[in-house]
Amino acid sequence: MYRSRKTITFSIIGLLIFGSVSFAGLPWSWDMWSQDSIQPYELPVVFPQDSVSTDGEKVVLSDREEIEKITQNPISSTNDSLSTGKQLFDYNCVVCHGPEGKGDGIIIKKGLGFYPVNLAGPATVARTDGFLYAYIRFGGKVLMPAYSENISSEGAWHVVNYVRKLQGNTNTGAVNTNEENQ
Repeated sequence: MYRSRKTITFSIIGLLIFGSVSFAGLPWSWDMWSQDSIQPYELPVVFPQDSVSTDGEKVVLSDREEIEKITQNPISSTNDSLSTGKQLFDYNCVVCHGPEGKGDGIIIKKGLGFYPVNLAGPATVARTDGFLYAYIRFGGKVLMPAYSENISSEGAWHVVNYVRKLQGNTNTGAVNTNEENQ
């Protein structure tokens, strides 16, 4: 009996020592842990402009003020356009603006101290399609980030169509009443 306990004890000690030494030398024991990845709250690497095309076209970002004057969306508001716009909106915009675009996204519940714009409100309804497009591509002048790296030029027009649908306006090209007042 004494001999079997001794054998078992040495076997366990041997397994622990040799087992840990053999696993410590294997490269995959650390490689899976220390791999290159985007950490939480870390921005992804941005590719140089025009190095990667997302829609097969070279996108040139023009002067923001000229784009904001565009009153008519060049992409008609079809079911395919609205579907694409909804998909992009759900992926990129819902967190702040909420599923109905009323500025009540999850970000409000986290209490981060800012309030996204109500896209269905009268101030946004009165803006031109170009103004909405410019905000998507160039970002807001205060808090909204630019989405030119996430949403293609064509995709931004689809999002504009979808926002117009959320506003109850399927006829794009709203008149900017602010231009009349200036």
